[in-house]
Amino acid sequence: MAKLASNILSTAKPGKYTDGGGLYLLVTGKDASSRAKGSWIFRYTFRKQRYELGLGSVQNLSLAQARSERDRWRDLMTDKRNPINPIEEKRRLEARAEHGRTAPTLTDVAPMAFEAIKGRLKDDGKAGRWYSPLRLYVLPALGSAKIEDIHQRDIEKALRPIWTSKAPTALKALNRLGVVMNHAAALGLDVNANAVSNAKQLLGDQAHTIRNHPALPWQDIPTLYRSLDPDNSAQRALMFYILTGGGPRLRPLRYARMDQIEDDIWTIEGEALKGRRGQTSDFRVPITDEMQRLIDISSAQSVDGLLFPSPLAREGRPRVISDQAIENIMRSRETEWEWKAPYRPHGIRSTFRTWASEIDPSLYAVAETALGHKVGGIVERTYARHDFLEQRRKLMQRWADFLTDKTGRIVKMVQQ
Repeated sequence: MAKLASNILSTAKPGKYTDGGGLYLLVTGKDASSRAKGSWIFRYTFRKQRYELGLGSVQNLSLAQARSERDRWRDLMTDKRNPINPIEEKRRLEARAEHGRTAPTLTDVAPMAFEAIKGRLKDDGKAGRWYSPLRLYVLPALGSAKIEDIHQRDIEKALRPIWTSKAPTALKALNRLGVVMNHAAALGLDVNANAVSNAKQLLGDQAHTIRNHPALPWQDIPTLYRSLDPDNSAQRALMFYILTGGGPRLRPLRYARMDQIEDDIWTIEGEALKGRRGQTSDFRVPITDEMQRLIDISSAQSVDGLLFPSPLAREGRPRVISDQAIENIMRSRETEWEWKAPYRPHGIRSTFRTWASEIDPSLYAVAETALGHKVGGIVERTYARHDFLEQRRKLMQRWADFLTDKTGRIVKMVQQ
């Protein structure tokens, strides 16, 4: 039975009023004509969960119209054959109206899904690595399809060409698509919730063999190091990377700043390391004499505090050196020196690790820590929280002496 008077919008003061049947009037004030300002709300319970659905403002809906809207949404959820949650149905209709078509396409929803999850990605996903498998391998084939019409067979057809040849990338693309489909479902769109898992079943096992990055033999690394020009920002960055044994990885090195170095230690924040957001343990890199020489050169060429600025960088608009610029240096040596394998910066980590094993196998924990690896089981790490800083300093100094040939050892390129 209706409880609100027909003239409620003219007489109501700020507050909340009930009309019965879940219809509420929320009055926030008065307009210039002394008519109530506010909105109509439908409160209901669906499958033991309480919801509030906004029906519209009092400027757009009279009391009679608000009651009619309430009845329409209530009838939707009480349909015994196909009960529907009103708020989900409203979201679905709004999504359709927003994109001006029967239903949004995969290209429409993918950016929304990315925006929703980027907060848990490193640097809010600015590097684009999360989105790139979708952009390269899914959207070209399925981007224009209405997301509600995407079937497991469509997904299988899109990813079949790379399912075994680019297995890790294909799996990432499939998982990313799953995130987008789940986001579409959350919007209230009528998507096939099992399409991604069914497509994976259709695609079958990948039978993918993991291939490690080729590693330059440790006997050859001094020749590479001494061929580099410290006055060139990209080459100096590669020199510094080699001196660290590749422990910090390329990205933290590319973004390295002068203010991160203090008391012969380069401190990298935990969140900048490989992995997701939320890592709290910082990574400390001991600075050797050779590293300090490169830092002194960098300080004279620094732009806005960057150790390795791009040649395009300038004050106020710093630009870091790209990982491709560093990788291209090794690509050029590959052609010039006729390497038999495509050695790249990441493989230097293995080069350093092999060298450390050769000079002293007992330095296992020290060498592993230098690479940023966790040593021992979780219980052991709980009680042994040592990062072997001074032991690593000695090890890295021996590595630097080996690279610069200060030991007097003659090193020649080994023919592969």
